[in-house]
Amino acid sequence: MVVNVRWSIWLVLIVMSYLFVSSVQAGSTLSAGTEHVCGIKDDKTLICWGNNEHNQTQAPSGEFTQVGAGFYFNCGLKTDGNVVCWGRDNYGETSPPPGKFIQMDTGGYHACALSADGNPVCWGSNDSGQASPPSGVFTQLALGNSHSCGLTTDGNVKCWGDNSNEQSKDMADMTYITAGYQTTCGIKTDGTASCWGESNGSYGYLSQIDFSVYGGDRISPNIESFLFCGLRADYSVSCPSTTSTPSGKFTYVTVSADIRYYNPPGCCDSDAYSPIHSFACGIRENGLVACWGENYKERATAPVGIKMMQPEDFIPVSPPLTQEDLDDAYAIGIQEGIEEGKQVGIEICKSNPASCDIATNNDISAIIGQDLSLHVSKATYETLLDSSTIWVDLIFDGENEEGDLTWILDKYGAVE
Repeated sequence: MVVNVRWSIWLVLIVMSYLFVSSVQAGSTLSAGTEHVCGIKDDKTLICWGNNEHNQTQAPSGEFTQVGAGFYFNCGLKTDGNVVCWGRDNYGETSPPPGKFIQMDTGGYHACALSADGNPVCWGSNDSGQASPPSGVFTQLALGNSHSCGLTTDGNVKCWGDNSNEQSKDMADMTYITAGYQTTCGIKTDGTASCWGESNGSYGYLSQIDFSVYGGDRISPNIESFLFCGLRADYSVSCPSTTSTPSGKFTYVTVSADIRYYNPPGCCDSDAYSPIHSFACGIRENGLVACWGENYKERATAPVGIKMMQPEDFIPVSPPLTQEDLDDAYAIGIQEGIEEGKQVGIEICKSNPASCDIATNNDISAIIGQDLSLHVSKATYETLLDSSTIWVDLIFDGENEEGDLTWILDKYGAVE
């Protein structure tokens, strides 16, 4: 849509009270290990389920704000800023350093946390340098199997540790990161998600993503893979390599997998193994947990009737905007008068009417490209002012009681 910049500001102000901005990324309130899951209940206490062979589901008491699950251990950030860990302790992964922290994450056999000044501290296995962070200030940490990454204040990704598949290469223009088995993923400033490393791919517009800390190319052909999952802008779950995700709206999703070693008949090779078996869990909008995938050791059997604490950066869906709302906002832009811009928008829609799903008294200017697989409408608003462009994500929300078509303003941002 071609409008005056004041039009875009007006539209943004409609839902400004729903926006949450933070300089430090919130940590996980639900996290999956290879055979277990831990989460924070709405009373801030912990609950874990699944395999308890290494006491990884025997959660400590106290109040927590973040939790992270590694292979067979967990760490949690308490409300007083201290980190506590439990479960198997092969490399010191359950022995965090003293101090106050603001964010933390767990990898395969190591963990890291951010101090109040944004500097990372790591502990546990360091065979690939994954527990030896560089100096610098970060806003978020994300840990994989044997590598670690941090998101800087200017959106750059710096990683350390294993780089055998280029999972630790530097990246830029990111707002959120996650790391898994020889893979790192991030959400770019334009809202699209991508991964690099052993698993490369682009996954469209997602608001939160996770990649399994265990994985690789040994996926069973008979078992659907949940190694990567994310949330669409409408809070539905997207797991690109499977078709059996649950319906409904979610506020957070976590994924993981295990690999089961065995010795086939006639073989005594201790390194023989079976394929990867994966699963995922998510927090619904009402706080209840749903899990799907292979239910080995009851890891995908979510607790019944237990509500989880919602992520701190969860934004309630904004009230729907009717066609009248959009028309009024558009009229303000026309009154401000950028006639050239108006004509550009009209001409585009004349040449491609199917792209103009919002009509405004024949002066059509909303250029909407719908991607039904993502359930997201993407509208780009060019201000023609200093060559700046503002993009807005609109979600079609059906009809209201009066029969008016409605849209939800989901996101907005400046395009450089």
